[in-house]
Amino acid sequence: MFIESIILHNYRAYKGHNKTSFKQDAKNIFLVAGNNGFGKTTFLTSLVWCLYGKLMVDVDEKFRRDINDAQGYKNYARQSLHKELASVVNTYEASPEVRKRIIKHGYSSESEYIKKDAQYYVEISISDVFIPSIPCRTITIRRTYDYFLDTEFVEVLIDGQVNELAKDVGYDIFINDFILSKDIAKFFFFDAEKIVNLAEVKSLDEKRRLSTAYSEVLGIKKYEDIKRNLENLRLKFRKSAGSTASKAKLDRLQAGVDNLEAQIRTKEEERERVDNQIQQYRAEAVQLQERLIREGNAISVEDLKKQKELLITLKEKDSKLKSQLREMLDVAPFAISGKLFTDLMTQVIAEKKIKTTAASCAAINAALQLTQTQITERVSELKLTSLQKQAIERIIADVFANNIVETSVEDAAAIKVLVDFNDSESNEFQALFDNIRYSFNTLFKQLVKDIKNNALFMAKTQRKIVEAEYDDGNGDIKEIRMRKAEVDELLAQLDIQTRHLSEQIGTLNKDIKVLKKQLSEVAKHVRVDKADKEKDLIAERLIGELTTFLFELRAKRKFSLEKKIMAGIDVLMHKADFIHSVRIDLQNDIIEIELLDKAGEIISKEKLSKGEQQLYATAILNALVEESGIEFPVFIDSPLQKFDSIHSRNVITKFYPSVSKQVVIFPLLGKELSEDEYNVLLPNVNEVYIIENENGCSSFKKITPNKLFETLS
Repeated sequence: MFIESIILHNYRAYKGHNKTSFKQDAKNIFLVAGNNGFGKTTFLTSLVWCLYGKLMVDVDEKFRRDINDAQGYKNYARQSLHKELASVVNTYEASPEVRKRIIKHGYSSESEYIKKDAQYYVEISISDVFIPSIPCRTITIRRTYDYFLDTEFVEVLIDGQVNELAKDVGYDIFINDFILSKDIAKFFFFDAEKIVNLAEVKSLDEKRRLSTAYSEVLGIKKYEDIKRNLENLRLKFRKSAGSTASKAKLDRLQAGVDNLEAQIRTKEEERERVDNQIQQYRAEAVQLQERLIREGNAISVEDLKKQKELLITLKEKDSKLKSQLREMLDVAPFAISGKLFTDLMTQVIAEKKIKTTAASCAAINAALQLTQTQITERVSELKLTSLQKQAIERIIADVFANNIVETSVEDAAAIKVLVDFNDSESNEFQALFDNIRYSFNTLFKQLVKDIKNNALFMAKTQRKIVEAEYDDGNGDIKEIRMRKAEVDELLAQLDIQTRHLSEQIGTLNKDIKVLKKQLSEVAKHVRVDKADKEKDLIAERLIGELTTFLFELRAKRKFSLEKKIMAGIDVLMHKADFIHSVRIDLQNDIIEIELLDKAGEIISKEKLSKGEQQLYATAILNALVEESGIEFPVFIDSPLQKFDSIHSRNVITKFYPSVSKQVVIFPLLGKELSEDEYNVLLPNVNEVYIIENENGCSSFKKITPNKLFETLS
């Protein structure tokens, strides 16, 4: 798919008719640049709104928060009309009857002036769309909101005409099923600065929501849905055919499932409300912290953040060093025992020597005795007289008797067995002895020194943080500090509340699984009607085939995704072999992605810098888009936030040109995209638009790509 044009009409900062057109050729990157507040993020939001309307809450948590902050979708939509026009429309008066008449019959010539001011819309024209059974070249999607009437409607035109099939399906469903599913849209419309959320997922619920999106983009979810629908169909057959008792049992179990699902929805809504409160209080906490810094004339917020991150690192180091010290203290008694330890080693070596010698002698003697027996047996077979045979046997016995190996009686008597180590124990003790003899003292002294130095550094860092946050000599600061303490306490309580809700939801989900299993077992023993028997058998066969197929598909996707993510990391990160491999678990409803080092140990994602987390998340995004096989444009806001110069160059040269056939980025020029970085990007740049803003009204200005920074200077 390729987006040929986008129109923003009276949408937020974009007053009037504002159109961007994109031509399709070998260069796949398009820039829409502008200053903060001019409408870069608004442009990105407009596209999501155009495609999904009120369902945009399912695309990204940001949109959910924005709508919640507006106290509902209706208010959010009303706030999206350009402010000047909203003020004008608010002056228009009309009776409820007039409004109803307009809704039913449309605006009359007398009220057309209201429509002109009251409506805003976003329109997207897409080419290269494949829709089964519907031939098409271009699809145009327009979503309109009428501020005056408080109504929203969407239009979909295929090659400029209304398509009855698309209309019958429902335009929102059509867009979701044939253009881009809302569940995977976050991978195509994203804020590069916030993409680290992919790397920072912690809670079980966050993992579950993200896993749903992964399953969707990997093509797993649609087969799971088909399987679930077939299972429900078989249950329906049994409900309609079973006895009164079996029906009652099935109904009771199904009612139990429905009740638990309703409880989960209630808990999830409550948790969403709590999460919104957490976001609000966190924002207030940041503001209060900034005031503390500002009023106290202490270090900057960014420096304070770095100090806190440093403190976490120092505490982790302290824990690791003390753990090493405990391990060394376990063997310290050997180190301080001096000559006794050396004597013990001598004893172990002597015992091992005696055992080795005795074992060798026993083996030699056994071999000699066996050989003697075999020679004697062969001599007895010879045609000799009895005297001759006896003479030969005596000679053989004398010869072998002279060659029997005996251990030194003196050596054996001189060594008394005290420790009686086997070979493995002797080797381990030898290694311990060598370690203590050659390196223990040096390592122990260095470790104690490192612990002391780290403790001093940690105390110094803690002191810096305290000095930055507190200033008892100022009454205003005391007041701010008290409110900060209150907010921190509220956040702690809300965190406990949301964890408790998550646990409750987890328990309810487990209970549902139990009930569904019982439902399945009961259903097995209910016969279906003859009319449905063949359908039931087909459904059963398909469920079995789907189960096998899903197992194989997960294995295939797991292997492929691991390779693609690792390839992305290798390309984007400049730390050679820092991340050695990627491991993915796709077995359950939770998809886990783990990073491993050379030793196969898991690398904590929390230990990655923000820039490294963003690169890792970018590698995930690139892998998912590639693995999905979905050809849809990728839109990226804040494209180079958190990246250093080396990583920025990698992203510019390796990620943007390959992630999609059409990539639209929204940089803040100079800050998020320097002139040098742009020159590296330029060979892949197709078109450039600058967002201009005059008197609160934004518009697009198309400029020649190689003249961008000349235009700005």
